[in-house]
Amino acid sequence: MNISLTFHAHQPNRLIAYDFFKIGEHAFYEDDNLNAQVLSQVAERCYMPANRLMKQLIELSDGRFRFALALSGVILEQAKHHRPDLITSFRELADTGCVEFLAMPYYASLASLYSPGEFAEQVSEHVDLIESLFDVRPTVLWNTGMLYSNSIAAQAYDMGMEGIMADGNRQMINNLHTNDLQCAPLIATTKTIVRNRRLSNDLAINRVDPAWSEYPLSPYTFASWLHQQQGQVVSLSMDYETLGERQPDSTGVFEFWRTLIPAVLFNEDYFVTPGEAVRSFHSTGTIDCPQPISCSTFGTTSQWNANVMQQEAIKKIYDLEEQVKASCDRDMIHVWRKLQSADHFHYMEKSNGFTPYPSPYDAYIYYMNALADLQVRVKQEADMLRAMESKNLA
Repeated sequence: MNISLTFHAHQPNRLIAYDFFKIGEHAFYEDDNLNAQVLSQVAERCYMPANRLMKQLIELSDGRFRFALALSGVILEQAKHHRPDLITSFRELADTGCVEFLAMPYYASLASLYSPGEFAEQVSEHVDLIESLFDVRPTVLWNTGMLYSNSIAAQAYDMGMEGIMADGNRQMINNLHTNDLQCAPLIATTKTIVRNRRLSNDLAINRVDPAWSEYPLSPYTFASWLHQQQGQVVSLSMDYETLGERQPDSTGVFEFWRTLIPAVLFNEDYFVTPGEAVRSFHSTGTIDCPQPISCSTFGTTSQWNANVMQQEAIKKIYDLEEQVKASCDRDMIHVWRKLQSADHFHYMEKSNGFTPYPSPYDAYIYYMNALADLQVRVKQEADMLRAMESKNLA
């Protein structure tokens, strides 16, 4: 059996307690100290030891172990500023030739839902960043939260992507064959790689759940489950933070993976990256996904846009697009794009356990105040440009 393993990593730019009185006076919105602190903590518990383990497994297997990383532009940007050793660690993985880096919207945004043109620009910016850091150019797209629909697949095709990742939610996708490559309607050359939702969640969630019938899960048992799968490719995908952060070292997570990979190879199963999969296999059929889906618990976009606060914030940030881009101010465009990160809207949801704010309402207020300040700056820039044009005409 062919196994395609993908890890995703992203850290948001959290906002300061941006109150009303800062509007027009304070143009830096992010809690840089908190962002640096969280990144460093997760790097020590997860990213650095996980990278070391993955490199060891690649070397011990003589390159037979291969996997993919989907790293947002935001986390790489933070790492360059606060943990350059993390960039070095990822580069060492790239140098093995056994790690594929996937394309993403640079800012882990929802642009694929609200602005296809902006989505394409963010993916292009991310691809350029990956190439500059790791000397490889991504050809497979991992959208924010694995967002996918017929329309998003068409956007991936327009970008020239060879493949796009989608979550294997049988309730959301019609005619789903989980372990086979598919295509969206009328999209023949960009293949859809469907995540095996059950097996991925067994590793990412159920492995540490004492109420689960298979707890404690043996790596040999899981390797046998993979060996028994049918189809072209078993696609496993989860947050990289699963290793050491969501599942602390005390749970035996690193030892589990240290045992699992050789067990899979011992069963004469093979690891392939998503790009290798789309180049090796034909699609077996068409899947119809008219509504956007994600890899969230419910498989929808509700964690980002279900309540009124989220909807208003999303509308206002994307309503600014034309004005911000008209400024031609690269720094302002960068700030606007960072405010598009989906995390900002997720923090406005009651059930978010990762929020740095006292409440969803606080997340909303800080965000809207920061956005109001950005609107002031955009207007000032536009007024200045008009004044300069009038002066030139005179």
